[in-house]
Amino acid sequence: MMALGQGAPTVVFESGGGGGSAVQDRPAQRLVSAFARAIIYDRAGLGWSDKAKPWRSFTRRAEDLFRLLEAVRLTGPYVLVGGSFGGLMARAFAYRYPDEVAGMVLLDAAEEGQYFPTMARMRAWHEAELKTEAERAASGELRRAAEPVVQKSRAFTDEEKPWLLEIVSRPGHFLAALEELTAIDATPAQMKVAGGFGHLGDRPLIVISSDQVIGGDMAVWQQGRADAQARLAALSSNSAHITGTGLGHSIALERPSLVAAAVAAVITAVNGGPLDVAEVRRLAADPKATA
Repeated sequence: MMALGQGAPTVVFESGGGGGSAVQDRPAQRLVSAFARAIIYDRAGLGWSDKAKPWRSFTRRAEDLFRLLEAVRLTGPYVLVGGSFGGLMARAFAYRYPDEVAGMVLLDAAEEGQYFPTMARMRAWHEAELKTEAERAASGELRRAAEPVVQKSRAFTDEEKPWLLEIVSRPGHFLAALEELTAIDATPAQMKVAGGFGHLGDRPLIVISSDQVIGGDMAVWQQGRADAQARLAALSSNSAHITGTGLGHSIALERPSLVAAAVAAVITAVNGGPLDVAEVRRLAADPKATA
């Protein structure tokens, strides 16, 4: 776990699955730390975290985060930021601990009405991909491929770049991402339908969606995607749904300034102000707004 900044409510980032890492949220964390305490962490087995216990539901995994926050003496309610698979994790936390969530930002997040039936079709493909990535990490191939890209990146400091390279050198990181998929089997059927992870009442919520069309082997994920993102925005009566221009799936990595603006807007609303998303919309519409 890495913490930066001061101020309440504390903001907690939930990274994506499929080999995603908390380190990828570091640029957004740095921006958010200018106005709030911001936390990034790796779920069990990912990155430098302890090995995971397998076959646990999403809500059981959310208990790990609750215990971590308790252990470092942080108190809620929190603003949660969840990207992709991390969106389901953020909502599982809200389902398990509703009084501990003040607001939420969802970044092209998975939605249960689409995620579970699509994974039923695509799981073998994703599992094979993660096994291949673990093999590439073990051989050093993944690090060699990533190194020139990481070194050219302006989003990460010279101190942070080795963290990214260390992650892609760890086969256990990708095997832990593979293990996370067992949450699908351990989650009860009533949670695998639209709305199954609960609603947010009137808590401030911003949903940011990619405008990138998914093709190739992953094209099945495009089916029902727009409806799924709309359902996420409908989880709260105090929400905004914004689709970016030229925005891919890894939103916190691609456009951290957009994520920071969304978090700031949610915090203002948590503190009693309106959910003003004018700046969020401006940054979402600007493909050059990467800083």
